[in-house]
Amino acid sequence: MILKRLVVGPLSTNSYIFGSSDTKEIVVIDPGGDSDIIINTIEKEFDAKPIAVLLTHGHFDHTLRVGKILRYFDIPLMYNKKEYDSGTYNQRKADKWLNEGDIINIGELNLHVLETPGHSPGSLCFYSKDVKEYNNHKIDGIIFSGDLIFRRSIGRSDLRGGNPNLLFSSIRNKIMYNSEITNDYLIFPGHMGITSVGEERDLNMFKNYFL
Repeated sequence: MILKRLVVGPLSTNSYIFGSSDTKEIVVIDPGGDSDIIINTIEKEFDAKPIAVLLTHGHFDHTLRVGKILRYFDIPLMYNKKEYDSGTYNQRKADKWLNEGDIINIGELNLHVLETPGHSPGSLCFYSKDVKEYNNHKIDGIIFSGDLIFRRSIGRSDLRGGNPNLLFSSIRNKIMYNSEITNDYLIFPGHMGITSVGEERDLNMFKNYFL
């Protein structure tokens, strides 16, 4: 497995390179800045072949270098149409609109798409149950959560298109009580450090609102 977190752009956004170490196919998640760092990491560190850019949502700090990455690698853009229709992100239409239940195949790995509104109308999370180890620790899977949930916190819901009730409902129904997602899933958020579902059940300051 290839999994690299790059902190990029003016708001220290987590951009992720994720994919197969066997086929060298990868996706770029949320290229929010520093496109040269993203490109150099893909080419020089992993010698990998990008197959798509995925957006968890359309805020500028997650999309600032979308165009540069798409043009450089000549790859498609994938995100949720509600982000475009709401005006949250309308600089570029998706080559493929992503919806709940879609599966993105990256070599032998699969990313499942969850629609998780609340931070923005078309926010998405991506999870994989194919990743069973990270940093020599056994896990059950991983989630790229965008700005839905952070380590010990949650995403903002006071921006245009945000809704606190939807945000808590998304965390509750799509992550915490998703029958496929266990406490031993790692959460890779849009900002700040990596955490786990179990840790956020125990330690998140907003847990009473989503459990």
